[in-house]
Amino acid sequence: MKFVPKFVAPRLNLSSYRKALHRHMMDIVSQAISVWLEAVLMEIPVWSGASRATFMHLAQVIHYNIPIAPATQSRVGTGIGEGAGGLEADDGKGRYVFSYSTSLPWLIWNEYHNANVDPDPTLFYRVLKEGPYNFQMKGFQAFRSFASTVDLPPVAPHIQAVRVKV
Repeated sequence: MKFVPKFVAPRLNLSSYRKALHRHMMDIVSQAISVWLEAVLMEIPVWSGASRATFMHLAQVIHYNIPIAPATQSRVGTGIGEGAGGLEADDGKGRYVFSYSTSLPWLIWNEYHNANVDPDPTLFYRVLKEGPYNFQMKGFQAFRSFASTVDLPPVAPHIQAVRVKV
């Protein structure tokens, strides 16, 4: 009797795993943006809507709805014009980054100052919510808390058995 062994070795289907990893990371970064936006928007009151509207560019990337109901004349357009944000996803480099920035003067001032005690010299309104807002730090903390729970997708579904010739 002749015995002919058949050996099988595992092989990772790297292409399949990279596609799954990219889908997973896009989902994770979308969730991270949502968590970050929820944390920062809790700190930003609505008066004219301009401050909250600075986050619109980033929110649109994940179809996140920012509630804005101005209590006075709407300045939502001003906020949109003074804000920027987006998502950079490069699966080839494994780089997934979201960004936000603003040049809205009163939001920047209120981030670092109590404007009712230390008013912005260019503005004359009393603020509804005293600063400093510290929304950047609160967003960072929410992001870090979320990121600590993130795992990579499992590798097992992308492993194939490949026959090894003897």
